Amino acid sequence: MADQGDHGISWTGVTWSPITGCTRVSPGCEHCYSERLSAGRLAHLDRYAGTTRNGRWTGQVNLHPDLLDLPLTWRKPRMIFVCSMSDLFHKAVPDEFLAAVWATMAATPRHCYQLLTKRPERLQEFDRWMPPIAPGRGVYPALPVEQFAASPLANVWLGTSVEDQPRADKRIPCLLQTPATVRWLSVEPMLGPVDLEGFRLGGTVRGFAALDWVVCGGESGPGARPMKLTWARDLRDQCTEAGVAFWMKQMGSVWARENKSRWPDGKLDSHGSCMENWPPDLRVRQWPAGFVPPNTRNE
Repeated sequence: MADQGDHGISWTGVTWSPITGCTRVSPGCEHCYSERLSAGRLAHLDRYAGTTRNGRWTGQVNLHPDLLDLPLTWRKPRMIFVCSMSDLFHKAVPDEFLAAVWATMAATPRHCYQLLTKRPERLQEFDRWMPPIAPGRGVYPALPVEQFAASPLANVWLGTSVEDQPRADKRIPCLLQTPATVRWLSVEPMLGPVDLEGFRLGGTVRGFAALDWVVCGGESGPGARPMKLTWARDLRDQCTEAGVAFWMKQMGSVWARENKSRWPDGKLDSHGSCMENWPPDLRVRQWPAGFVPPNTRNE
């Protein structure tokens, strides 16, 4: 099992989903691709049983202990997006399971893990008591407490989703109060302008860079809402001025429909993810300063 499915996410290599299922918490969840997949073409799979009803999340979260050690089987270093089909910090995820996920990440420093949550308040609380290893694990030796909890794991990036200014104002402060080697934002789907002034964009917090990386993207899929290019450009300019890496992921379905003549033979890139057709000034994909992405080939 080399990967958990085709994800089409430009900023990662593979996905790892030891939990499935979620709950809507904000406007950015309205057209959630994970919810759509879980209620659609993945609904027949046992891993998604009970997570949706009538096309919506039920709030049920399924734990998959058999997938906890999957990253240990990947010999080559990889970029790994954690829990693409859920939110690791959902209230239904037991503390012990969270600790087990952390133990796997600590045991595989060859990989780089990208965590993204709409619940950074629980991430912040979890950091305060995080145990050295989950009870009952026996796949590999217990990790020394000083290795596991004395400082942020060097191979784990902590991020939060901020689709508009209200969500930025609520979630970013929690992220900034959580120690991390790399802190990042996913401004996707971008539903309004986002002003990062006041969040020490180019400064430091607790000895670490306040924010290291900002990903931006328009919404895709059925019912997609538009992203104004001025919003994306302003966000990019804020990052450029502060020396923060910026990654334009996609323009979104609305832009794609309106600009389908840019594609040969009128073919539609439904996500607006074909960068060569974007306005030249938005063709920006930068990794955090000094970071070299590991090999992500499926080996």
